[in-house]
Amino acid sequence: MIDEMHSQDALHEALEVAAHHDWLRPHLPQLRPVLLADRKNDKGRRFVLRLTGAAQGTEPGGAIDVVVKGDTTGADIAGFVRDVEGHRHALDILGPEAVPDILSVHPDTRSLVLHHIPGRSAHQMLELADLGLADRCEVLAACGTWLGRFHRKTLGETRLIKPDAMLRWAETMRTQAENRSVDVPRRDLFLACAAQIPDMAEKARGQETLTAATHGDLHLRNLLITDQGAVGIDFGPVCQVATAHDLGKFLVRYHGWFDPDPSSAPVQAFWAGYGADLAKAARPALEYILPIQVLGDWSDIPKRREDRREGQQHRLQQILKFAEQVFAL
Repeated sequence: MIDEMHSQDALHEALEVAAHHDWLRPHLPQLRPVLLADRKNDKGRRFVLRLTGAAQGTEPGGAIDVVVKGDTTGADIAGFVRDVEGHRHALDILGPEAVPDILSVHPDTRSLVLHHIPGRSAHQMLELADLGLADRCEVLAACGTWLGRFHRKTLGETRLIKPDAMLRWAETMRTQAENRSVDVPRRDLFLACAAQIPDMAEKARGQETLTAATHGDLHLRNLLITDQGAVGIDFGPVCQVATAHDLGKFLVRYHGWFDPDPSSAPVQAFWAGYGADLAKAARPALEYILPIQVLGDWSDIPKRREDRREGQQHRLQQILKFAEQVFAL
């Protein structure tokens, strides 16, 4: 929920950004604004605004239902443009039934207008499944199907695994935990897990892996579930990498919140949707990328319980359970 103390300021700022889009501006007085998300810091805010209503100057029945996404934090324009290019690339590959159509882009305000997708995030749908209002297997199957289709349509060259870049990240996290420049919860256990990463990576080194376009930030809130399947949003730049990077991020976010069991029926439904051939090809790289992603999510959680938000406390408990499945503990 948006904090009501700040929602009016956020709404006003979001509408100011929306007015920079020439085709949208004439319709704004007739449109109903609803702030779907707002994240503010000392540099500005990132928001998602939905606008619905009758279009100005149209015949009866003409309607607008769009989402304006904006970032007023002073983010790099070039980075914003690259992200938009990543979205457009995915849209060209998968079509508007799987990626929202872009209606307008305004780089100076780091904002874009998209068709609104009538669905909920995979995270929200999985929460509904916990209440018996959705089916967890169906949600994960839809996610796997979307990702499998995206990877299959963007397959690049087969490469030999070179884990050095990921190893450097893992070593940085280990060093920071060891010297306490980053205080991680359960530091002893974190270091025991981090010590196993080099052997995992060396076992994968030199094996073949598939590459494909990467989503760039494939977590459970960046896939929407509709009656027709999943829809991807919030893409990063166009980039060809090992398919295990998207898989590792998605699976760690699922296991680190909902269920630490990698052999559960919903996870098997995800793999069935993704495709057995793609899953087999991704496995060698996933065997070391996923554990490193576990450490990455773990290190983001504050050490002291009183410093953790409620969600972070829950995530830590789930990550610790999942770590028992991933590492030799």
